[in-house]
Amino acid sequence: MKTNQGYNLEIEENARELVNKKDIALIARIAKGDESALEQLYLSYYNRLLRFITRTTGRADQVEEVINEVMYVVWQKAETYNQSCQPSTWIFGIAYNKARKSIRETRFDKTVSLEVMDIESTLFGQHNAELKQFELHNLIEYALNILSSEQRMVVELTYFQGLHYSEIAELMTCPVNTVKTRMFHARKKLATILSSHNNLDLTAGGKQ
Repeated sequence: MKTNQGYNLEIEENARELVNKKDIALIARIAKGDESALEQLYLSYYNRLLRFITRTTGRADQVEEVINEVMYVVWQKAETYNQSCQPSTWIFGIAYNKARKSIRETRFDKTVSLEVMDIESTLFGQHNAELKQFELHNLIEYALNILSSEQRMVVELTYFQGLHYSEIAELMTCPVNTVKTRMFHARKKLATILSSHNNLDLTAGGKQ
């Protein structure tokens, strides 16, 4: 007899399979020069790419340009997609390469103002749910910026994009154990910074 967790996993897998079939169909249409299919795929992946590229590059001012570069490659290379991996893995593989290129070309300042953090700490001392949520959001942003670009990408792809370690290894062209090692070190850093927030589940295990 299936447990609730078993049913939920089955539902999740079925939903993912439906999305994959839809994306595969869109990519096939794009390969034939269907611009409307490219627009649909763009809208479907925009928010996910926005988050991934913004978080991994640290440059919100360049994210639109990088997203456009990703979708341009999709448009150019759609006919080469052979379904050997899931559409999301293929698309995020392109995004990964573009994000790395952006990181190499751009130097950005990750310095956090201690004065601002002190002011925020005073405000967060108040019992205000919205302010505390804002504090948590800022803390997560700060914690992720502490990670190396490769560690940050693994965290983003695992926890926020729902990819399995095997899929991440494929798009990053590295062994699965390398992905696991990067995640291990990322968790250690995150655990140190986020230890006071017991309700945050960023240090839990990823998908094998």
